[in-house]
Formats: sequence, structure tokens, C-alpha cells
Amino acid sequence: MRWIPGGVTAAAGFRASGVSAGLKRSRKPDMALVVSDVPAVCAGTLTTNRVKAAPVVISRQRLKAGRAKAVLLNSGCANCLTGEQGMRDALALGRSTAKALGMAERHVLLASTGMIGRRLPVSRMQRVMPKLAAGLSRRGHHEAALGMLTTDAMAKEAAVEGRIANRLCRLGGMAKGAGMIAPSMATMLCVLTTDVAIEPSLLKRLLLEAVEATFNRISVDADMSTNDSVFILANGASGVRIRPNTPAAKQWSAMLQAVCQRLAYLIVKDGEGATRVATIEVVRARSDTQALRCARQIAGSSLVRTMLAGGDPNVGRIAAAAGASGAWFRPEALEIRIGGHTIVSRGDTNTLGKELVKRLMSPRELHVQVNLQAGRGRARMTTCDLTEAYVRLNASYPT
Repeated sequence: MRWIPGGVTAAAGFRASGVSAGLKRSRKPDMALVVSDVPAVCAGTLTTNRVKAAPVVISRQRLKAGRAKAVLLNSGCANCLTGEQGMRDALALGRSTAKALGMAERHVLLASTGMIGRRLPVSRMQRVMPKLAAGLSRRGHHEAALGMLTTDAMAKEAAVEGRIANRLCRLGGMAKGAGMIAPSMATMLCVLTTDVAIEPSLLKRLLLEAVEATFNRISVDADMSTNDSVFILANGASGVRIRPNTPAAKQWSAMLQAVCQRLAYLIVKDGEGATRVATIEVVRARSDTQALRCARQIAGSSLVRTMLAGGDPNVGRIAAAAGASGAWFRPEALEIRIGGHTIVSRGDTNTLGKELVKRLMSPRELHVQVNLQAGRGRARMTTCDLTEAYVRLNASYPT
């Protein structure tokens, strides 16, 4: 397996495009389209928030058939809390997409991101649909990745290729997300594409495993979006077939997890106002479930994240978050390490010199290990610091 360029169009038989429909103040793309040249098997995982955007509701229904050819995405408007009219708006855009591409409406998946509570400017978006369809190409992956951004500072793309049964196959994707990131299936959207042939049930299972191990292990601000969507299309163009419980399935699953992990990391790195990325690793918990609960509590703690922003190893905040998580451990056995250096040992804080503190907290990527000394469970979360820039950005976000 090796990393390659191309993002969502790296796999054979996929094209993409991005255009501006004026949904945002800038002239950058705010609509994106990803299309498979042939009917593809599809799977997806969507937000578990009880408040769901119209495109989430529609796509959830269409995913049940396990077949799709296109994904239409827009930024600048979430199309959430828009009532029945929001559903009609989303369906109208799906119909326009299907007509422009000459395919069945049911084969178009939908995703939106942006301000909640506003209606989509449907007529304006429909006017640029011919341009969006005409612009589809293998080179259009970057414009498509730009078309799904909101407060993101950068496009997020990744792709790999590998040989399975002596045949070359590829898998790529694009994602967006910088705030309102606490996925539990991160405003997070992701489209993945691959040229292998695979049955819908297996594709869904392997996708869920990859999402659980990657996108569900990141947090920017501990807020879950109403629009989170991860889609994958598999069109079989490479001739590689993936069957259950085979070496090929294991190898392809590793490719999928690698791309998802890369995109998940880029989301955290691009967190609103972020200057540092931190991996929170909890080891020797009573169970993996308790370890994850503890890691998630620490990663989502505002006090821990402001500590990261200030470059101050205030381990009391880490210990307090661990203790509030519900994971069982004896405080007198707790151990905390930052950057490989033991800060807390047997529940007692070690005194640190200023030079050591500066050296420990200066890297832009930090590793924090919390050892509960209670069992064999382990888990990790990736988060970023909480800075004044995050507060300014979200305090001025328009309503």
C-alpha cells in the first residue's frame, strides 16, 4: 500500500467537480459533485443526533438499497430545522442532479453543511447544475473538496493504492470539518470511493469498523453535528473482488482505515483556532469501553484543551477529567505521562523544572498517556487545543 494523489477521484471510474452557486460570501466553490461512471455499491454512516438535516433523512433511506452513482454536496447551508420545505428543497436538488447526469433520482446521495435554520437557495443552485455536471473530471477532486468547506482552513484529501491478488486497486476520499466535531455514528462530511467489487453488507460492515476506529475517535469541541455523513461508493472498475473473511478483505480494510485515519487527523489539525494536536491514550483500564469513556472525557474537556493552548502541563485537569469519566481506577495508582515523561506517578505529582515544562509542551503534536492500572483495556482519542481564536470565530458566527 502506498499514498497517491487524487483524493476522491484516485480510484478508477470516478469523476468530481466543484462550483460556486453563491451560497457563501466568497467566490470559492460551495457545491460539489462526485460521480461513478457505472452503478456502484454504496454504504454510509450518519449522525446519531436526534435532530437531523433533510439530506441526512433522505440519504439514510436511499442507502438501504445499497446502490448509488453520485453524491451531491453543498456548503453554506445545512438545510436543517427547515421543516417539510427543507425536505422538498433537498429532493428538488436531487432530481436536478439526476436529470443533469441522466440517472435515477434514487441513485443520488445528498449532504449539506453550514448554517442551521436557513433554507437552501434552490433556484440558484439549480442554475449552476449544468456547469457542475459538465465540469466532472478526474482532475476535479480538489475543487470538489473545496466545495464542501465551511470554517475549514484547508481541503482534506487522501488516497492509497495497493495490489490485491496481483491486481492494482485504489481507494480515496475527501472530508470537511473544523468545528462541531464529536462524531458518534465529526459539521463533518466525508466521501470515499474505491474501484473494488464488494457486496453491500460487507462494505457497510468494513466502513462501520473503519469509522469507529477513526472518525469516532476525534473531538474538536465535543459537539455533535446534525449533518454528519460518511459515504463510500465501490464500482468494481479494478476487477478486484473483496469477499468476506479473506486476506483480500483484510488488506482492503487496512487501506480503508488508513485513508479514514488520515482524513480524521486532518480534521483535528484544522480544528477552529487550533495550534496543537494531542493524542490522548488511556491504557490499563478495566475494559476497552471504560478506556474509551475516559479518553473521550479528557479529549472533550475545555480545561484540558485550554491547558494545551497555554502550553502548561496542569495535570490536575487531566486527572479530574479521568475521574469524572466513570471509568474505574484507584487514584493512588494513577500514572500520567506527557511526551514520554512521567508527570504523575502512583497518584502523586512530580515537580517539574521550567525548562522541562517548556520542552514538554512546545511540540505542535503532543502525546498524553493516562495509565489507570486497573486492567487491560486501552483506547485513544485525538483532539486539539481550545484557543481564543475558536471563541472569536464561533461568537461571531452569523445567525
